[in-house]
Amino acid sequence: MKYTFIGLCILVAISSLSFGVTAILISVISVVVAVASDALFAIVSRKSLNTVSAAVCGLIVALSYSLGLPYTVSYNVPTMKGYTQYLFPALIAAVAVILFKRLQGLLGRKYVNPAAAAKLLVLAFLWNVTLIPSDHRIDLLSPIKFESYLQMCYSYNAPFKDPILTLTVLKNHGWIGGSSSLAVVVIGLTLVLLCRRYIKWRITLATLVTIAVISSCVAIINGGNLLLRVAFHLFVGSVIFLAFFMATDPATTPITHTGQLIFGVGLGFLTVIFQLYLSFLGGSILALVIMNLVTPWLDKIGLPKPSEERLVKKLPKARKFKHTETFDCMRCGVCIEVCSANLSPVLIKEAVERGSMEMTKALRADLCTGCGYCSFVCPSRIDLKSIVQSGKSKIT
Repeated sequence: MKYTFIGLCILVAISSLSFGVTAILISVISVVVAVASDALFAIVSRKSLNTVSAAVCGLIVALSYSLGLPYTVSYNVPTMKGYTQYLFPALIAAVAVILFKRLQGLLGRKYVNPAAAAKLLVLAFLWNVTLIPSDHRIDLLSPIKFESYLQMCYSYNAPFKDPILTLTVLKNHGWIGGSSSLAVVVIGLTLVLLCRRYIKWRITLATLVTIAVISSCVAIINGGNLLLRVAFHLFVGSVIFLAFFMATDPATTPITHTGQLIFGVGLGFLTVIFQLYLSFLGGSILALVIMNLVTPWLDKIGLPKPSEERLVKKLPKARKFKHTETFDCMRCGVCIEVCSANLSPVLIKEAVERGSMEMTKALRADLCTGCGYCSFVCPSRIDLKSIVQSGKSKIT
């Protein structure tokens, strides 16, 4: 989580090249509101603080916010001038932390990405915001209209006269976090290398490959510049930042590798469909929430077959900590990868906590050997071994 926070801070600094001090102020305000909201909820509910997680949520809210500098807007609302450009992300941050992070967590798991769901709720419902501005409602299937749109939107008054360079290197309007697609890719890949065991990179890969394949097919069928078409669908405003930093949210995405690949393909497919047929250039955020809601079913796809024999699994190198703190399960799925009986400790935990002994039995908790591998690798420091063993004692 700390690495993610640092990476997001770097993106904020880079976004200031396009949006100036406004991007930094929005980020600071969003983080302060998110952390304050988390602290307030912790005091009222007598729960433990999770300051770093709240700060990351605040940064994601800020970086997924749209600014229409210098001459166009991404949302047909008065968010670009005066105090309102700071009010909306602050409100979204509060809703994200309290409603979709803390209260949703009381359900036993999070079903939708807090930042994405809060953004859709605040902008689309509370203020009845038009998510598809009139100047962006164009026929993207038409090569002529598509390419003229790119020249208007990503060449005129842009850092580069070439729309591909603008899309990939430095944009001057749209999502703050997508101002430099190149920076997002570099930082995202760095985080994958540093935290590859816990980051669901398969979702990012499947999402981007699916978008590239579908947009290539559109270019081949309808004509036009193939490279321009692919670059647009991959790097327009929201897509690249969402693919690396929101779609990989472990708490709201599938725990199995197969489920993650299906999730990514679905996310990429829906993103392009929304862009092409609804002219909704922020369609990836709606696609993400839809795929989040499908996650409970995707969790069941690709689970390992429980084994009655103890299997040898490779464990990471042990590390010593002076102080450890337990957090809510982040559903990274690492415990499934190391279980010596090919069980699904995270799913057994959820079943035990719900009091569902039938599901606990179906997940074969009786085969738990008590090796403790699941507790050893858990980044949230949850005593999974004891929970699974308690479930085993109730069904045997």
